[in-house]
This record gives sequence, C-alpha cells and structure tokens, in this order.
Amino acid sequence: MPSHVSTTNHSPSLDRLKLLAWLSIASLVLSLTAGALLLVLEPTSGSTTEAALGIAAALGGIATAVFVIAALIYAQIKNLWRLAPIGIRIVLWVFIAVGVAFTISNLVSQTLSV
Repeated sequence: MPSHVSTTNHSPSLDRLKLLAWLSIASLVLSLTAGALLLVLEPTSGSTTEAALGIAAALGGIATAVFVIAALIYAQIKNLWRLAPIGIRIVLWVFIAVGVAFTISNLVSQTLSV
C-alpha cells in the first residue's frame, strides 16, 4: 500500500513552488542592492544610513535563506523533485551539500578557536 496518493495535476503545487522561488529571488535582489549601496555610498560609521542598509542586507540574506529552504522542503514534501530534469536535481543537491559542508566547517572552526 503506497504511503501517498499520486496525482497528475501538480499545477497548484508548482505555482506555490514558483512563488517561493520568486520570493527568494526578490529577497536576494534586496540584499544585494543594499550591500552594494553600502559599499558604494560608504556611509560614516554609526550613521542611520549605514544602519538601514546593513539591516536591509542582513534581513534580505536571511529571508533568501528561509525562502530557499522552504522551497526545497516543499518540493520534497509534494514530491516535485521527480518533475525536474536530472541535471537540475544534481546541481541543487551539490549546492545543498556544499552549504552543509561550509556550515559544519564553520561550526567546527569556531568551536576549536574558542
């Protein structure tokens, strides 16, 4: 007995996945724009401009991570991975593996340096 019911109409699920992808792209653009403005404008240290651009860049980066992780989890739950070509799946899993490896190495190096 299968643990899930296979449906042929995936369009609502794909629409939600596309929405998550577009939200992650929008937050990435916000983060990159704020970071670039921070570098180009070179506001004085402690100014409100520096604070606003720094917060915008940080929140944009965090939002990007949240939307990408949510999209990956949603694709896994809805079994949408099988609709993607194998090349895209390999690239995504490589990015996930690199992200996990960098996170673990960062945690280990922080722990050892204390």
